[in-house]
Amino acid sequence: MPLLPMRLVLDTNILVRALINRGCDSGRILSACEDRRVLVLLSKPLLSEYRFILTEVDLVARYPALEESKVKTAVERLAYVGEVLRVVRSHFEYFRDKKDEKLIELAISGQATHLITTDRDLLDLPHRTSEAARRFRQRLPRIEVLKPEAFVDQYGAHLRIERNKPEQM
Repeated sequence: MPLLPMRLVLDTNILVRALINRGCDSGRILSACEDRRVLVLLSKPLLSEYRFILTEVDLVARYPALEESKVKTAVERLAYVGEVLRVVRSHFEYFRDKKDEKLIELAISGQATHLITTDRDLLDLPHRTSEAARRFRQRLPRIEVLKPEAFVDQYGAHLRIERNKPEQM
């Protein structure tokens, strides 16, 4: 698979982690999206989910880094630098977790090369034997579904995503 152009779909859990800690791998991936080293794919339903989850009262109370202005700016910036598919023409039924359907449909419609997530249902999808897994592989034969650390391990050097090296004494 060619390294560029990478077309990423970011699960909401990645954006949450990135905004809580910009120094983690999710934060590094978000920075790569913002700097246009990769193309982030978005849809109206996904942007709505980002806004809803990132402003959830319990989550904000637990993670004060998710202040309203920071969240608003981050989502607006992603919409500006990313490719927002106004209409997602694909339909994919994923009974195991209906909330993940919007990510899969966006990946199909946007011809994503990568889906970045920590969601076990999505991470396992390319390897399962279920009907949904077979349909997923048929529609997205080359997509990689990866955790953020696996994405950075595999593509970080190429994308200039650097982890802080531990200080030597």
